[in-house]
Amino acid sequence: MNTEPEHTVLGPGLTIPLTADDAHVLGDDAELLAALLGQALHGIALLRAGRASVEDLTEAIERTTELMERLNGIRRAEVREFAAQKGTHGALARAMHLTSRATAQSRRRALLREVPDVMEEWAVGERDWRQD
Repeated sequence: MNTEPEHTVLGPGLTIPLTADDAHVLGDDAELLAALLGQALHGIALLRAGRASVEDLTEAIERTTELMERLNGIRRAEVREFAAQKGTHGALARAMHLTSRATAQSRRRALLREVPDVMEEWAVGERDWRQD
């Protein structure tokens, strides 16, 4: 397995540091996430430049919302797998930037009571993003 970082160009003007193996496993999903991130960054640029129209903001909000939904699914899947591998509540609290181990425990417990959602299924490769 190649674990050496390399710069994988996913689109014009955006380079994401991924190993060749990571890029292969992620396939089109890497390009999707990079595109969504690029659109979110464009929205920030428009805001900072004071050039954001209602139409620009509508599109930026839509793309940022989709990115956040996917990132949330990734994190939920990671927390679920962390629990399956018996990761500690203290380590989870640190990873989630929480000051309380009990808060991490409570959040993990609540997550594990729920069935994986669509974005969690997408994150672990059980659902194709084009189905959504």
